[in-house]
Amino acid sequence: MRNITLEGTVIADTPDEAYAQRHSFLQIFSPKVNGTLLYRERQIACVVEEAGFTVSTRQRIPGFFVSLLCPSPFFETQDEVREELASWIPMFEFELELPESGMEFGMRQPSQIITVDNIGDVSCGCEIVFRALGTVTNHELLNMDTGEYIRLLTTMNIGDELRVYTHFAGKRVVSVDGSTVTNAFSLLDTGSAFFQLAAGVNTLRYDASVNMELLEVSIYYRPQFLGV
Repeated sequence: MRNITLEGTVIADTPDEAYAQRHSFLQIFSPKVNGTLLYRERQIACVVEEAGFTVSTRQRIPGFFVSLLCPSPFFETQDEVREELASWIPMFEFELELPESGMEFGMRQPSQIITVDNIGDVSCGCEIVFRALGTVTNHELLNMDTGEYIRLLTTMNIGDELRVYTHFAGKRVVSVDGSTVTNAFSLLDTGSAFFQLAAGVNTLRYDASVNMELLEVSIYYRPQFLGV
């Protein structure tokens, strides 16, 4: 939990304009309203605790204040970071000329291991997406630094997608079929851990019991910071 207080001054040319701004302010910062505070390319989720006005006895210029409660104490990046662990690298480009010997339109990433650099100040949760390009059995993602892993005991067919969320207070496993999302927590191996990405470099490795080469793995996360 984190408390943030914002203070400022109401600038208006007439009393009517000041009253209109006051009315708009109270509508926006209604108590218990959820929102996101953006500052210097960072953001933090918050709830309005209290908002009001003050008047200086010297200058008689109305001021305002907003008290925000943040369930998480950390700021995070506005945009998610995406890392591809297992995917195809496109090689098709224009201008196009086909040699007689033929050409490759894509290349599989050659390594099972990738390093993910979390530029934040603290560890953070992530979203892990497994996609099947064919029949894939018992796929997993291993954190080689800690020995923790996430393993799903199932057989995926072409087009299937499973997502694992390791965020604090938001841990879940779901199956995605178009716009339909269903709970898939029962597929999780009992030894699995919803590991976090530590601040700094993380070494990850993906695998599968059958047809590892038909598996695509992506990770999405937002680095978190102690302040801005």
